[in-house]
Amino acid sequence: MKDTALQVQRSTRQKTAIIEYLRSVKTHPSAETVYLALKKKMPRLSLGTVYRNLDAYAQEGKSLTFEVKGQQRFDGDVSPHSHFACEECGGVQDLWFALPLPKVKKHLSHGASVKSIDVLIKGQCDMCNTK
Repeated sequence: MKDTALQVQRSTRQKTAIIEYLRSVKTHPSAETVYLALKKKMPRLSLGTVYRNLDAYAQEGKSLTFEVKGQQRFDGDVSPHSHFACEECGGVQDLWFALPLPKVKKHLSHGASVKSIDVLIKGQCDMCNTK
């Protein structure tokens, strides 16, 4: 019974650390980046635990997820915004502009409703463009 309590406590501590880290950075990290950042303070943390929790947070709407250069990236800021991803260096930046929802709805079939809008614009950042 003691082992189970320790496992639950560790799991809760690990889950909390994962979401707190994700919300504290603006870099849109991969699971590996989250793992490496937290592993120093939590040596028992496994990469599988990070993946499972990040996926769960995305499914629960507590984080955003999208793919950049074949790698899943995560964002702890779930407020409505879009992203620009550089296909050269993999950098991601937040874009804060409102989409014209009435125009989006105009293109939907009658009776459809919008739950959320996720926009990922891909291209090359200014630094990669000047190389």
